[in-house]
This record gives sequence, C-alpha cells and structure tokens, in this order.
Amino acid sequence: MKLVILAAGKGQRLGAHAGDSPKSLVAIAGEPYLAWQFSAFARFSFQQKIIVTGYAADKLLSFLSTGNHQDWLAVNNPNFHKGNLYSLAVALPQLEGDGFFIFNADHFYSPKTYAKIFSQEPKDIVVFIDRDRPLGDDDMKAELNADASLLRMAKTLTQWQAGYVGVTWVPAHRFMAYQAAFAATADHLGESANVEAVLNELAQKGERIQAVDLSGSWWTEIDTPEDLERARQTIEKHKKDLHDTTSNR
Repeated sequence: MKLVILAAGKGQRLGAHAGDSPKSLVAIAGEPYLAWQFSAFARFSFQQKIIVTGYAADKLLSFLSTGNHQDWLAVNNPNFHKGNLYSLAVALPQLEGDGFFIFNADHFYSPKTYAKIFSQEPKDIVVFIDRDRPLGDDDMKAELNADASLLRMAKTLTQWQAGYVGVTWVPAHRFMAYQAAFAATADHLGESANVEAVLNELAQKGERIQAVDLSGSWWTEIDTPEDLERARQTIEKHKKDLHDTTSNR
C-alpha cells in the first residue's frame, strides 16, 4: 500500500502561530506537528510514502532532509493557494498500481487509531468517520446509507450520521474509477474543488464507499488557534505513551 499526505496549505487561519512556515511544522510538545505523524507512520510498512508540498516548500524539504525522513517522496503543488484537489493532482500519477491512503497534514491520531486504520486493506473505497464528537459549521459531515456506505459528504449538510476524520483509502482495483471521478470533479468544480468532493462524485455514480467508524479514541487537527491549543494539550497529555509506542516499534 502507498501513503500520501497533503501538506501544501498555508494555514492562514492559524495566523501568527504558523508564521512563515507550513502549518504542519508548527511546534507541538517540542516537535514539529509533522514529526509526530511521521513517527506514527514509521510503525507501518508502505510501498511508497509521498508528501505534497506547496507553501514554504523549502522548509518542508529541509525537514525531510533531517532525521530518518529521506524515504519520503516530495512532490510540489505550485497552485497551493487553490483547492486541495490540486495537491492530489500532483500525487495521483504516483499512486497507480497499489492501494493508497490519503491523509491531511493537519491531522494526528492516537496509536490505537492508526493501528485500526492500517489493520487491513479493504476491497472497497473507504472513508474513516467518527460519531462521538459534536460537529460545527467547519466540520466535514457524512450522510450514510442504511448499510453504512457513504451517501454524500459536505460541511453544509443539514442532516448527517457522522463526521469525516480526514482519511480515505482507495484500493488498487478502484484506481481507474477514482481517477475518472477526480477528473469529473475538477471539471465540474474547478478551483473550488476539494478532495472530499471526489467521494461525492463516486457515490453519485453508484460506487460503494464504506464508512469505517473510528469512535472511541482521540485525534487532533490544527486548523485554527483553538484547534492548535487543544492539539497541544492532547499531545502533551499523551506524550509519554506516544514516545513509548514509537520507540518500541
């Protein structure tokens, strides 16, 4: 399986907290946020690991050149100021031939959650969701069918059964269908398109997208200063367990 992290964004909503660096490099409990993610990913085996750079790409490349990060392939999105579909566009040519996971660089999950995400390679396209948090206007919401497959996803939904947690799996045999839906999404929505809209395109065409529930464990994101503070508190609280988990891999 392959792994791609979308890390091209500027993180404007973080304001001065991000400074002139990508938000994925904001310090959390003494380390760049991305370093916590890389430590978690290092416990699993991937055919290829890809990170999409964009804003302040030189700083991300400098980070990749340190430690044990040289096994990551960096591809650059020069249109990082547009929708994150452009980030996936530069990674997509690398993803054919094997199943792949799509992660956002502003999310970090508990060891239990990563283990559940990578426990198998499902035959269906999968979105990972949870049901145990209140969802606000800025949260991606998921409306599900009776069989727990995805009907649609958007921040603006007025009815939903779950929240999307920022991870998608695409099996190798569904790559062509995903690629076609990607092209249709880009054609329909242009610069406003996001990666999640590809899933809506697939669902509308009758593609079964399985929803896997990750409720019951913590995860963090850093979209806003409030998110950042919660992430710092959460990771600081679990810091010892995180170091123990990664040091024993």
